[in-house]
Amino acid sequence: MDLHYKGVNSRGRAEWFERDLARSHCPEGLVMEEWQVDQYKPFVEGIMACIGRDLTKDELSTIAWLAGYEQSTIDNIMSLIKSANMRGKSEK
Repeated sequence: MDLHYKGVNSRGRAEWFERDLARSHCPEGLVMEEWQVDQYKPFVEGIMACIGRDLTKDELSTIAWLAGYEQSTIDNIMSLIKSANMRGKSEK
């Protein structure tokens, strides 16, 4: 993750750039409101802890998209990832 504060948008909400998700159509990176960053950051960190590696740009992009959903949806996805991780550890 490479998050940088952008400023306050027209709705009065803080915005951040995710520079790891820079593309030709958004060279500064993906813009996220602070509430989304608050969901995105622990989601990315939790997944990386389970899988033991950094996420690819495409994986980060998917996680950024999912971070726009309700917290309960994110919690359910994270629960599945943690369960798969624990099962993988127990089968070794």
